[in-house]
Amino acid sequence: METNANNLMLTRTPGGGYVNQSWTSLRTSGNASYDTEHGHISPKVRQQQGFTLIELMSVIVVLIVMLTVAVPGYQSLILNNRSLGESYSLRAALSNARSEAMTRRAPVVVCPTNNGVTCDTTLPNWFSGYMSFVDTNDDFAPDPNDPDEEIFQYVLGVDAMLAFDNVSNVVRFDPRGYALSSQGTFTLCDRRGANKARALILNPVGSVRGALDTDGDDIVNDDGGVNIGC
Repeated sequence: METNANNLMLTRTPGGGYVNQSWTSLRTSGNASYDTEHGHISPKVRQQQGFTLIELMSVIVVLIVMLTVAVPGYQSLILNNRSLGESYSLRAALSNARSEAMTRRAPVVVCPTNNGVTCDTTLPNWFSGYMSFVDTNDDFAPDPNDPDEEIFQYVLGVDAMLAFDNVSNVVRFDPRGYALSSQGTFTLCDRRGANKARALILNPVGSVRGALDTDGDDIVNDDGGVNIGC
């Protein structure tokens, strides 16, 4: 590699000739630069750019705001779905028990239980579970030795505080499907309290309906129009 008087760089080609190229063209080339101090061509050094501290802090602040807004809403959605699911499950169990009573022409009982074998009406709520069985002898207890008194449904555990306000704490459907003396309100509560609670109302003829907020205070009312409690 040589230079001439006109400040041109002469580059020898493989064929033995020379190619003229100014230092300026080398200095501005995209892949190399001329080092005037040391007199040689060196690769261009590209600067590596990253996040600044301010940019990083801004991203963190945005993430915190998004989590602050999204997490409570997501938790509320989960609790709503659980409460709704338990409400549908209980309603289906009561409707099924009534249907079984009319089909078998025999009394059917739905009661709280902690073992799926016997009723426990002393439980303050139905949180541990409930079961349905045929009660041909009206003793409110299934007989494991009697095939006509089978337990045909058992729900283990409830993802809510489930309480029944009937003093007997048990539901009995007669062969016609009536729930005489067993009417009342089932209340499903979670940690959010009465404002987010759901309720099912069982009337004397055996039908079940969802409780409504009849007075506009964001708390559903029982069959007597009174706010439910948790």
